[in-house]
Amino acid sequence: MPVNRNNIVTLVNSAWRDAISARDDGVNTDDGKVHRTLSERWVDSLGKCFQENYENEDHRVFWKRNECNQEHFGLNEFLFDVLVCSVSTTLSRQRSPIDLEFIAKCHWQVESEFDKGNSRKIIVDMSKLVAGSAENKLMIASRRDEDTEKGILEQCSAIAACCSGNVYFCFVSHPEDWRTNEKLGPPDLYEWAAGVWASLNSG
Repeated sequence: MPVNRNNIVTLVNSAWRDAISARDDGVNTDDGKVHRTLSERWVDSLGKCFQENYENEDHRVFWKRNECNQEHFGLNEFLFDVLVCSVSTTLSRQRSPIDLEFIAKCHWQVESEFDKGNSRKIIVDMSKLVAGSAENKLMIASRRDEDTEKGILEQCSAIAACCSGNVYFCFVSHPEDWRTNEKLGPPDLYEWAAGVWASLNSG
């Protein structure tokens, strides 16, 4: 089933539950390494959830831990943290031609940035989404206090206005908070619509 505004909240929440189920992994190693591992687990969960919705021979889902596209593309990650696309083929220029896959259409482009120290990284990742041609773009950032989150959404409004397609923004708790239930809440997802950020969490 294709992912759209009607089921993106369900997909993100499903990926979130899967990701935090691993929050005790590596508890005895240094925090920085644990945070990176959990951040990669979050993207891995997102990629798998998208893949479950695009399970046919005409679609490909790229992300760092997915090796399924190595045969045709020679890489795991393609430009974005998660990329969902349709593929087609063209013939190679060999004596005995073979089909070579290429990306024919992009359905989702996803960027996830957990750094809370500088919103500049969010701006850079949002700019990547502007540069992409996907029908849907999703930016994910670490949860802050309410005023800071409002400020980040306002800061990203000018960028969202430059994006083609449907644009979504999601706040999730930083991996450093995954072991403390006090700060651990579900993702907050917003849609850019008619020039404003509208919450999708209330249905």
